[in-house]
Amino acid sequence: MREIILRTDIPSLREYSPGYKVRELSGHVIEGKPSAIVMFQPSIGEIIEEIRAIEKSGFDIVLAIIAEEYRRVFLEAVFPDANVLDGNNITIPMLFNHKNRRKIRFTDEEKRILHELAYGLSGKELSLRLGMSERSVRRMKEKLMRKTGLLSSGQLMLYALLEAELNTRSSLHILDKV
Repeated sequence: MREIILRTDIPSLREYSPGYKVRELSGHVIEGKPSAIVMFQPSIGEIIEEIRAIEKSGFDIVLAIIAEEYRRVFLEAVFPDANVLDGNNITIPMLFNHKNRRKIRFTDEEKRILHELAYGLSGKELSLRLGMSERSVRRMKEKLMRKTGLLSSGQLMLYALLEAELNTRSSLHILDKV
């Protein structure tokens, strides 16, 4: 029997899940060999910790995140391997309907701008630091927003911060294995 772990009880998901064992486990504990872990309105930190727990388990587990519609685009961009849903009429098939979104690939110049964006610099400060015109920086930020699907410069800055955090943590995770 396939198993789903809920981090917060979602009664409607329990009701409409014949053929699945649905359990509620708090924290980031993974018991057994679940097919999916469902998080309801998680914080960014909780998602990062959950991803680390899944990686540590070594199992192929779908992470489903149920969030408000206004957070969905942002969470999809930051966590491309998760299945982000908006919470309307959640059903079991939706949890596994992972779109297999491709990982966003950035050019070296885009990576450089993302790295600098994480410091919260203004457009003028970025242009001075990167040796580009303000207009070029603005165009690059617009290109990055289109590529990631984000809607504002503020979201892009948060994306850059989280990308830096995830890269740092994954680097530390690799060092832990050595």
